[in-house]
Amino acid sequence: MKNYKTLKIEYPDLKTYLKNLQILSTTDFSSSSTEDIYHKFHDLALTIPMLGAKLLKRKFNGHELYRVRMEKTFSDSEDKNIIQTFSFPPSAFCNTNGRANIKNKSVFYCTDQAFPAIKESGGKLNEIGFLSIWKVDSTRDLVYTSSLPEVLPTTNSWEELGTYHHNFLIENQAEDNNNLLAHKVALRKLITDKFMLEKSPYPISSMLANEYLYHNKADLILYPSAQTFQDYTNFAIHPNVVLNNMRCTKIIKFKITEIMSEQVKFKLSMIGEVVKDRILWRKSNDQDGINLGFNKI
Repeated sequence: MKNYKTLKIEYPDLKTYLKNLQILSTTDFSSSSTEDIYHKFHDLALTIPMLGAKLLKRKFNGHELYRVRMEKTFSDSEDKNIIQTFSFPPSAFCNTNGRANIKNKSVFYCTDQAFPAIKESGGKLNEIGFLSIWKVDSTRDLVYTSSLPEVLPTTNSWEELGTYHHNFLIENQAEDNNNLLAHKVALRKLITDKFMLEKSPYPISSMLANEYLYHNKADLILYPSAQTFQDYTNFAIHPNVVLNNMRCTKIIKFKITEIMSEQVKFKLSMIGEVVKDRILWRKSNDQDGINLGFNKI
């Protein structure tokens, strides 16, 4: 949004600010536009903070990210031999908000491991899905914004970033105006909570993500996977970044056979290997599951 500027931020006392954040967090935005939500956020929170840094290409290149698309979302005209079918959807197909996208804006959702990608897909019993593997092959360092909370399970491979950015906020604020530290920490918690816990239609997290990805310089957003109790990390990536810095290497067709509170059981059926820009399909075998880190049942 370009028609709103806070020229000088004057924060109220902490008690008033916390009340304002509570009002913001509990407001019913069901009939509000993204622009209305943006202005309301600025009115009450006063600013949209963006804590992040760069993922250096020499370290991030080679990382594999995982994305799932359930077969029920395919239209009759979509071709499963085209890589784009398994990538981000066209903006015209984005009819509702997602956690990190507003209506009519596309985002590439993925996770840092195969299991949470399947868990986050929301697939139902006996439904068929396609797990695609995307390798980072970037020509530059990628800018991220972190919506990871201060504390994550030690099993989360991105756990240190949540702690790092929380400590950075504290140290930076101490140098600026320590009287506002509690204000900034409270706002930070509201944002990280919304990216993890906000319910559909995700009015606040989708607006923030749109600001980060489409109106600022963030290439991607990191936020915890609520479906796996924060053990893994989700990524929301700008479509252009995917086109220029990532490539699909494999697609796995699977069927969900059992759903439990913490686990999902599924059966692999077909593997699509990407060879010279073509998807070559074959039947799966036990080794395919082992290579993905899954245990045979």
